[in-house]
Amino acid sequence: MRVYLDWAATAMPDESIYREALESSLEGWGNPSARHEEGFKARATLEEDRKRCAAVLKCEADRLFFTSGGTESNNMVLLSRLTDRNPGRIIISSLEHPSLSGPAEILKKQGAELKILRPDARGLINPDRLEKLLDKNTRLVSVMAVHNETGALQPLQEIVRRIREFSTRENSRPVHIHCDMVQAPGKIPLDLTALDLDSASFSAHKIRGPKGVGLLYLRKDLPVLYRGGGQEKNIRPGTESLFNSRAMALSLEKWGSAGVGETGSLLLAKLSSIRGIRFNPPSRPTEPEHYAPGIVNFALPPLPGEVLQRILSEKGIYISTGSACSSNKKSHTEGLKSMGIDEKTAHCSVRVSLGPTTTEEEIRLFLEALKEIGKGYVFQG
Repeated sequence: MRVYLDWAATAMPDESIYREALESSLEGWGNPSARHEEGFKARATLEEDRKRCAAVLKCEADRLFFTSGGTESNNMVLLSRLTDRNPGRIIISSLEHPSLSGPAEILKKQGAELKILRPDARGLINPDRLEKLLDKNTRLVSVMAVHNETGALQPLQEIVRRIREFSTRENSRPVHIHCDMVQAPGKIPLDLTALDLDSASFSAHKIRGPKGVGLLYLRKDLPVLYRGGGQEKNIRPGTESLFNSRAMALSLEKWGSAGVGETGSLLLAKLSSIRGIRFNPPSRPTEPEHYAPGIVNFALPPLPGEVLQRILSEKGIYISTGSACSSNKKSHTEGLKSMGIDEKTAHCSVRVSLGPTTTEEEIRLFLEALKEIGKGYVFQG
């Protein structure tokens, strides 16, 4: 038996995407920058893939740049501030992925004023609190669209509106608004024009594509630190991979709007019936409209999250204790604690994340295993 419930870490691969991307890269094996027939053919395929991505994301194709994933895209945006003598004030949420909070700390060491915005008890960023942190020296604000650990859906449109109004009212320098949208496909509408963002990052492996493939959306070019042969408008130089571009396009087209159906509601309802369960945040079952239905974080004290994960793994059921990129650093609880969850509950927390192919049978098997494990522990009510 194998039950995969860790889709927020990486999605189960769609083999057809890999095969078609491979075929595309073998047919268009030329260098897209070469000035001959094979180069022209490769360039045409690359630009076709870019247009296909843009059609899904509802933006101009020439504002999309192929990268190696969300980490590179986030770093490119944040570290572009190093090219300015006055990096200014940088505001990020305490929920951000390490690929964003990490470069933010680098900016702080280089003289930027870093402000960390904590969410409310529901795990949501309060636009009023954000607005109070804005000043005329603010250069960049970054709030992720969907929290990878709790599934909290941030009020992006209201956040963007407040920032734009502040810049107009105070006649200040425009604030760059970035959004980590790696978890967004399949959970919120993908409309970059409507969201009015300055930049956003995406990753193919969250939507059944290969790892090492991503996208960066830029409303306007940034003075990035990369230097090379001028590819991707000098934003991300390096010979482009047609395997990557086709895989990104296919992932967005096939799975960019695929949700989890009724399995998310079923999981939440069944978990709610377990004595002693603590949802993170507590409002998760009572205010489901604020959360992605495919991500549920909970704890069963006193059972440590890592122990529960290990026992389930031995049974062939795979969940996580939080962000896969943070688990090795024991830092997966920081986002939970920043929304007021006590350290003991955070330490006992696990994340269950579903995908578009998750079945009711898989959820049933997971819950049966969870109840069996519970017989050996006295969960605190």
